[in-house]
Amino acid sequence: MADAMPSGGFGSQGQLPTGSASPNGNGQYPQQAWSGDEDDDDDGEDGEGEGGDRKRKRSRLNRPLSTASMSQPYAASQSPAIGAFRPNGPSVPSPLQRMNSNIQPDLELNGAAASVSQDRDFPPYDLLYALTDLYFRHINTWCPLLHRRSTLDSLFGANALDEGDRILLHAIVATTIRFSTDSRLTAEARAKYYTTSKQTVLLYGLDNSSVRSLQALVILALGSINGPPGWNLLALISRSAIQLGLATEITSTSVAPIYPSIYTLRAIILPEPKTFIEDEGRRRLFWMIYVLDRYATIATAFEFAVDDKEIDRKLPCKDELWARNQPVETRWFRPANRQFEYHADNPENLGAFAYYIEILGILTQIHRFLKKPVDIGALGDVEQWQQEYRQLDSRLSGWKYDLPSQYGNMLRLHVPGATEHVNCIWIMMHITYHTTVIRLHSSAAYPSTKSPIFTPSFNASQRCRTAVEDICTINTHVRTHNLLSNLGPPFAFSLWVAARLLLVHGSTIDHLVNPAIHALVETLRDMGSYWEVADRYATLLSRVLAEYDDSERHSREPPSSVKILADMRRCAYDLDFLISRQPRVGGAITPRAGKTPAPNELEYLDVFDFFNVPRVPVQDVQQGAGGDGNGGEVYAGNADITAFNFPFNYDMSADWFANGAV
Repeated sequence: MADAMPSGGFGSQGQLPTGSASPNGNGQYPQQAWSGDEDDDDDGEDGEGEGGDRKRKRSRLNRPLSTASMSQPYAASQSPAIGAFRPNGPSVPSPLQRMNSNIQPDLELNGAAASVSQDRDFPPYDLLYALTDLYFRHINTWCPLLHRRSTLDSLFGANALDEGDRILLHAIVATTIRFSTDSRLTAEARAKYYTTSKQTVLLYGLDNSSVRSLQALVILALGSINGPPGWNLLALISRSAIQLGLATEITSTSVAPIYPSIYTLRAIILPEPKTFIEDEGRRRLFWMIYVLDRYATIATAFEFAVDDKEIDRKLPCKDELWARNQPVETRWFRPANRQFEYHADNPENLGAFAYYIEILGILTQIHRFLKKPVDIGALGDVEQWQQEYRQLDSRLSGWKYDLPSQYGNMLRLHVPGATEHVNCIWIMMHITYHTTVIRLHSSAAYPSTKSPIFTPSFNASQRCRTAVEDICTINTHVRTHNLLSNLGPPFAFSLWVAARLLLVHGSTIDHLVNPAIHALVETLRDMGSYWEVADRYATLLSRVLAEYDDSERHSREPPSSVKILADMRRCAYDLDFLISRQPRVGGAITPRAGKTPAPNELEYLDVFDFFNVPRVPVQDVQQGAGGDGNGGEVYAGNADITAFNFPFNYDMSADWFANGAV
């Protein structure tokens, strides 16, 4: 794919000035900064702050834009201020027009405006600008991929659009048209623009490997990575990123090893970035691909498309430093089981996005841990599993403890005026941490199988319960402050995990479903107006809850309500067993006898299979292992186990996790 690059190369992908500084031998840039409005970053660390912060930001933006004290090569190449564009037609005003009604010069249709206005595949020019504004208000808040000012200058500046910028605009149209309420966007027009833009981006991405094409593909993939079509797109994106060298820094030893050879020296396809904005943009592009890959994979039994072994990248810097084009150093990403010789840390340059990536790195390790089968009838295997479990718990707790106070303290959600750093990425960092806690500890709290030496842990269940309570708190904050439309599918996934945990908890310990689940379902339903995957989550949960409520109304025996949840989870376990762990005879998979799953049983699999851990090794049928295909006994090693032995009997005095011993 790398050979299919356009002849124009990658230097023009951001339309950044030719006179801008290039990195020196150490990857450093001369100091540059935006002057006059250094804090005018709509998607910076404080971009989603409350009341006073937004007023201060509007006050700063009302000042006239100035380039007088910018470094001359960059200032000389800047196009007119974004607020100078005023397309004809009844459209949503541009960002600066909304904040400063006095800036309304006439628009001259030249450069980008002229080329776009003649392209019938795009919406009218004023609507196209409004859709781009919607991207930065609703997408870039949780997917900080694009540098606002340089992107707007590139897409709506004085220069004509190149093909890469045109493709990026198509991706923005396809992704943000769902947020527009413009009366010109009828159902037919929406479908037309979406389909045209989507197909244009996909076709271009197949034939061209560049930073702009990858940015467009990533934006297009947002919200569509669930299921086989999304996995195919993600596979294309991931391999292209690796081939372009986006997984490594230009100073990485994997690019320039101490003793290079034909086997170790990677081909450097992209030219060196001309500015810090461009360099950080590439870094963020890779990390957003990493984020998408993690969310697409952790709900499956698959391997990650981007392996940690391929990554030798620094973490992204604070959003406001990037917005000001202020070159800084950040620490390197540290995957598990890797030795590092890098000593730079610079925590003052890290923002919530960097910590968000770090917690996803820990979630990656937990996913790989839970994928490994464990013989719960063999003491040595159980001890090894519990030891690795504690190590991951320690790593998770250590990460949380080391967070700076402005990022690590969730209590600021309850303190008026203390939400300075609470933006959408801060929210995603915290809700992902709690999702990671649930992912790890649910395996010990609610194991799908157990044995005399592998018993459920009450302490682990309490950790899960606390994590769900914190997710509910975050959900309340988001709804109270009207941030829901500024968050995306990853936020919905965490709500989905928390709601399912409440169902599992209700079927094992409380013997009823916590009413807090209804607020989570309501939020998912509301998000479903923008993101289809959230609506699917809400629909599945609603159907399960409807069955639960129906059984509770029509039965005279109190245990029936918990039994229906237990049966649902058991059914999910059986289907998971049938689908993913078929025994092999003579090298071929032999299907087990059993009825065809009903539609509602497949929905149970969607709801409960996330908690079908630990994975037990299933021996060949020839060796006598197997099950009856209907949820009966299966054999793992030396243990005779039965799925879902209810009720769960927690022995707190012998809790292996709380006591630190088997």
